[in-house]
Amino acid sequence: MKALVRADASVGIGMGHRVRCQALIAALQALGWDCQFVVHRACATFAQPEDQLIDTEQEFLQQAATVDLVILDHYQYQAADIARLYQYQANLLVLDDMNERGAFPARWVLNPLHEEYSPQVQTSLTGPQFALLRAEFQSKPQASHFPEKLLLTLGGTDPLMLTLGILKSLQRRHFPLEKILVLCGKNALNSEAVKAFSERHKIDFKQGLSEVSPVMKEAKLAISAAGGTLFELAAMGVPSIFAQVADNQTRSLQQHVPLGWCQAVRFDHLPVTQRASQIDALVEQALLAWSDTPWLQASKLVAQSLVDGQGAARVALIIHEALAKPGNG
Repeated sequence: MKALVRADASVGIGMGHRVRCQALIAALQALGWDCQFVVHRACATFAQPEDQLIDTEQEFLQQAATVDLVILDHYQYQAADIARLYQYQANLLVLDDMNERGAFPARWVLNPLHEEYSPQVQTSLTGPQFALLRAEFQSKPQASHFPEKLLLTLGGTDPLMLTLGILKSLQRRHFPLEKILVLCGKNALNSEAVKAFSERHKIDFKQGLSEVSPVMKEAKLAISAAGGTLFELAAMGVPSIFAQVADNQTRSLQQHVPLGWCQAVRFDHLPVTQRASQIDALVEQALLAWSDTPWLQASKLVAQSLVDGQGAARVALIIHEALAKPGNG
């Protein structure tokens, strides 16, 4: 059985689409599937050598008709584009976050939020039990473990370059710098400056880790971007202050902040000139949360109850059972 995965990554797009697709690919490969990323050549810098590069979407459509499954995780595909793809490959899984593209046909749609889709979708896989996390997030921290770090992680690319400003704001407020743990993606913007600042002030700095759950296990509180990392932090039971850096993070924050385990400060709608004051507001919020032990304890329990880390395996099995048996497909 073969699957094509259409997803791009770049500074503007971020790395979240690729990361969650990789989690699903790993789960499908464990069931014997052959999976292939299809990436537009404009995003080749963030691709892997084994990825298939395309120059036009028509190339992808023609390939889609030759495989058993297509996984689409791409915001540039609107309802009409998805409908066209569906004509080439009816075994189509669409990964979604915002549910704002209108009605479109698909065999499955996956959204880790609680959303409703049109009857054109045969099966909706919605809710945090379907969050696509890597296998490392299936291992939970021990109840006897008491983390002491403030984790600062602004996604794979830190597109608004907030990390350095947050570090400087924490320093001005005399937060103990030895308690900060900075985690940067290997493609994070301004990472050299962040690394230099961290080394100068003896702040624990890590970049481009293949596994991040051990770092998250050390976090008493996180300041984080609100993409796929939101579900990773929930799985690890880390209370969080989220910096919204993209509009596609709106719905996830609308659903998770009221649950009480996280808070949010929005940045994506602000001009550059207003980001400094917003950073200070975020840090002030984080410092209040850091000292609120009852909130931290309650938030940890709520977060862990939401995401069990089994979403990728759960989705892969649903697809495999639907397509691998004789007479299905």
